[in-house]
Amino acid sequence: MLVVICGSSTLSAVSSMNKMVKNVNDYFFNGDGQYTNQSIYSDIVDKTVIASNLVNLSKNYVSGNDEHVKAITQAINDIEVETSVSKLYDLTSTLDTNVNWLLTELGNTALNKTDNDMLIKYQSQYRSETNTINSSDYNTKVRNYDNEVSGFPGSIFKIFANKAEYFE
Repeated sequence: MLVVICGSSTLSAVSSMNKMVKNVNDYFFNGDGQYTNQSIYSDIVDKTVIASNLVNLSKNYVSGNDEHVKAITQAINDIEVETSVSKLYDLTSTLDTNVNWLLTELGNTALNKTDNDMLIKYQSQYRSETNTINSSDYNTKVRNYDNEVSGFPGSIFKIFANKAEYFE
């Protein structure tokens, strides 16, 4: 009887934790549901579109074989298929590093007026998406989850539950 009670309690606790992790992950991928396009993931996707636009803009000024341009393209492709929050963070960091290089390179290049206007537009959009992501409270939600399940016996049940990943 005691084994059944312990087993049932463990399953119930793990199920509850998994539901909490699902809510945290849903927030990352789908937002809070109150607004459209308010998830970190949708902002990352928006950044990949802007980065792709920058790569297209740069074709007349920077070699397509440049390592930074290749890294941007690879990060865009990898982000499209990645589902791990922490790996998306790493890919976004790689994208940011290489996009910042490209923005600097294009900023130091004599562009025609139309391309210069597009560069200013893309740079503004990219920075806006970055600021939106950086101001998200997603990591706070993960931290709250971790704090809620960190004590005894939660820390034991947590071993069996799904993990909530930080975006950092």
